[in-house]
Amino acid sequence: MTEIEALLKSGKTARDEDVPAVLDQEIREAEATLGRSFPTSYREFIAFGGLGELRIRHRVLRPAEIVVVKRHTGAAPIVPFADNGCGDLYGWSTLGLDEPGVVLWNHDDGTVEHVADSFAAWLSTFRF
Repeated sequence: MTEIEALLKSGKTARDEDVPAVLDQEIREAEATLGRSFPTSYREFIAFGGLGELRIRHRVLRPAEIVVVKRHTGAAPIVPFADNGCGDLYGWSTLGLDEPGVVLWNHDDGTVEHVADSFAAWLSTFRF
């Protein structure tokens, strides 16, 4: 069992069964547009139905949504995957690592703050 699968299966769960599955084509198109691959942990999160899990404090974006939201960050060194509800974005640092760290991008001043060493670590913090 992977770390992501274990996190999604731990504790209570609440599912939104209306969240459509992510097709491989959506992932490939988003990666091509962004010019980078998504972390393995995010791909596992999608494969195990994580986008439909409601017991995560921040809504995790679909690959196509990531492309749209990335346009708002301009040249900031972040690929956003979730928001904090106030306009700031959680995302992967764009350092080219297979499992990059997670940063919080402040929409007011454009600063970036390291918040987790990986997507799995971020998920374990915000899964309840």
